[in-house]
Amino acid sequence: MASSEYDSPAGPRLDIAPGEAALARLSGRTSAVERLPQDVYENLLVVTVDAPERIEKAVRNGGGDPANVGIVPVSASPVRYDGTCWIADRVSPSDLTGISIQFSRGERYLREGSGWVVVDGLGTLLMYNEEGKLYRLFSHLISRARERQLRHVTGVDPDVLTSETLARFQGLHDRSIEIE
Repeated sequence: MASSEYDSPAGPRLDIAPGEAALARLSGRTSAVERLPQDVYENLLVVTVDAPERIEKAVRNGGGDPANVGIVPVSASPVRYDGTCWIADRVSPSDLTGISIQFSRGERYLREGSGWVVVDGLGTLLMYNEEGKLYRLFSHLISRARERQLRHVTGVDPDVLTSETLARFQGLHDRSIEIE
């Protein structure tokens, strides 16, 4: 299912088809949210270890309206956010069931065939969870997105994963996109 297709860094925006899942290989602290086409910000759910303020800023910088973006904050610490994005209850990074539940609550607001899901922080989640359990969660999230013809992007810094782990998670996706 996965291919080794890499888009040029000169083409900074992600563009994938409905029902497709892409692994976005990001450099450093770049977020996949920063590289989405502008119209995505009208129907987007972000599951992230980043602060909600950072997501809101990326949406605004991309020309989107944060009021149309949902965030599932994944954090070991309490999250305080008084911004424009709608936000789910904070979930601990070790609570994979909680992440799945909050994802399900958020994805019901996405329009079938046009909604987008971005999941950032794979490396961080691996620090809190067994790889096999996290793999099953991502398999579920991606399958759910495909069922509803949503576009799914998993953002990952390949430098924080072993090549075996990266290959395993890449296999869940239809393609891999290199973004610098």
